[in-house]
Amino acid sequence: MLFKCIFIGLLFCTSLHAKEYIFATYPSNNPEKIMHAFAPLMEYLSANTNDTFKLVVTKDYDELFSRIEEKSVDFAWVNTKSFVLLKEKTPSLRYLVTYLEHSKNGQITPYYQSFIVTLKSLHVNALEEAKGKHFAFTDKDSTSGYAYPMLMLEERHINPYTFFQKAFFLKKHDKVVEALVNHSIDVGAMSDGTYYNALAKYGDQFTILAASEPIPLDAIVASANVSQDESKRIAILLEQIPIDSAINKAFEAFLGWESAGFVRKDERFYEPFKRILKARIYETVQ
Repeated sequence: MLFKCIFIGLLFCTSLHAKEYIFATYPSNNPEKIMHAFAPLMEYLSANTNDTFKLVVTKDYDELFSRIEEKSVDFAWVNTKSFVLLKEKTPSLRYLVTYLEHSKNGQITPYYQSFIVTLKSLHVNALEEAKGKHFAFTDKDSTSGYAYPMLMLEERHINPYTFFQKAFFLKKHDKVVEALVNHSIDVGAMSDGTYYNALAKYGDQFTILAASEPIPLDAIVASANVSQDESKRIAILLEQIPIDSAINKAFEAFLGWESAGFVRKDERFYEPFKRILKARIYETVQ
C-alpha cells in the first residue's frame, strides 16, 4: 500500500512538472500531409522529455512570424529567410539545429537549391527567352520559391512584374508544379526537392532555366518561452535522431523529403543570406 502511494505521488509530481509545448511550422505543402509527416517527430520529443509536443501548421508565413513574435509558440521550424528576419527582429530567438538531407550525389548536406523551371514542350531554353510568359512564385516569404528566384532574375536584369505577362503567387511548391503540368503557367520557381519529386512523378518533361547557389536548409528554433537549458536539451535530442528513424521515413513518405536528420551549426551559418535580402530588386520591385 505504501509503495502504491509513493508511486502515485511520483506520477502526480511528474505531471505537475510536465509541459505542453507548441511546435509550429509553415505550410510548405498540404497541411494534412505535414501533420502526418511531423507526427513521429512530435512523438519522439514527447517520449524523450516527458512533455507534450503539439504541432501547429500555420495558415501562412505571416502567421508563423506573428506567433513566434508574440510567443504563442515555443518551437518552430523556419526557412532560411524567416530565420534571418526573425533573428534580427527578435534577438531572443534561439537557434537549435539545421535540417539535413541526402543530396543527389549521395552526400548528407545542410544545403539545397532553388530552381526556375519550365516545360520542355515550350522550347524555352533560357530565362531571357521566357519574355511574355506566365510565371509563378510560391510565397513572398519563401526562400527557394521567391527570395533566390528574385536574385536569379535580378542577375539577368529581369523585372518579373514587367518581363512576364503575369506573375502569380501560388503559396505552395507543389502547386507550382501542378500549374506547370496543367499549362496554367509557363515558368515557375521551386525548391530542388520539389523539382526532383516532380521528375519522379511526371517524368522528364522539365527544363531547368536557372539554379541558385547552395542555400542553407531550414532551422528549428526556440522562442523566449523556452529556457536556455531546455533549448540545449532539445537540440541534443534532435541531433541524436538516427538516419533510419521513423522520423526521417515519415518526411520522405509524406513530403518526399530525402531527410537525414539534424545538425547543430552556428547561427553564422545563415549570415550569407543577408546579402540576398539587400538585393536591389527587393527595394525596387514589389
